[in-house]
Amino acid sequence: MDRFVAHRLTFLCQAVTPMEMPLYKGSMLRGAFFEALRRDFCLNKKVGSCLACPTAEVCPICKLVATVDRANRRGSEVTRPFALEPIRSEAFRYQEGEMFSFGITLFGQALSLFPYAVLAVQRMGELGLGRRDIAPGRFQMTELWASNPITGLEKCLYRQDSQMVTVPDVPITHEDVVRYSAGLSGQQVRLDLLTPLRLVVDSRLVHQLTFRPLMQRLLRRLTDLYHHCCGEKLDIDFAGLLNEADNVQVNGDMTRWLDLSSYSRRREARTPIGGLVGEVVFEGELDAFLPFLVWGQFTHVGKDATRGNGWYQIADSSS
Repeated sequence: MDRFVAHRLTFLCQAVTPMEMPLYKGSMLRGAFFEALRRDFCLNKKVGSCLACPTAEVCPICKLVATVDRANRRGSEVTRPFALEPIRSEAFRYQEGEMFSFGITLFGQALSLFPYAVLAVQRMGELGLGRRDIAPGRFQMTELWASNPITGLEKCLYRQDSQMVTVPDVPITHEDVVRYSAGLSGQQVRLDLLTPLRLVVDSRLVHQLTFRPLMQRLLRRLTDLYHHCCGEKLDIDFAGLLNEADNVQVNGDMTRWLDLSSYSRRREARTPIGGLVGEVVFEGELDAFLPFLVWGQFTHVGKDATRGNGWYQIADSSS
């Protein structure tokens, strides 16, 4: 993971008109983000899919939210180089002037798409957010921050009164992750699942979390991101780590299943996106897994990371 970097962006926003949002806001944000990019930057809106588009290799939409690699052996649709941190408030309504925030983390080479992400969020505000059965509520991006939660460094990239945007230069690096991991307990660790963790292993949903399926999906996500963002294979002993993961036990399970669905206007259908939320404590020989678990806080794990799913925070369970 030595070459892997992440750029964590937080958008501070203010409602311009009253807004009504669903309880879980990740799918709404991801849909609005895609639509804003498509509206402003898509060159072939009449093409049925990004895969069929002749400009897919150079299109910022394809590179960020509808990634296409026709030469990829595991399928033409490859991992998207970002994760979404949704609005965490459970509020359904925002009045004019109320503030809210959400985050987007860009990985590796996706930093080159940073201007498109900022313009898309500004367009999202103009188009509005909210439930699909009522008029969308508009908002303004008032500030944009880059941060590294490991080092505590933060930098303001944009303020509404200045209209100037600075390129992020507060990366989360593997060196940061290794240093932080060394300060954690190698015997016991607690994960706080902030958004639904939806794991599918052997075509089955995981309803009771154990360590092996968590690491199996996390290692796969990190492997895919590293290959896509760094252009090379991640050199890890996948099978050996999973065998070691079998020896890590659950020492406390305070998770519950949150049943959610996402509505697609394009398909006019709902898709289940629910998963596990709450806290889980793992116990065992964890040293080999800690750097991957720390990275997982930013990459997320499981299905629908671009909708904000699989977001967790790690804490030393002895604290």
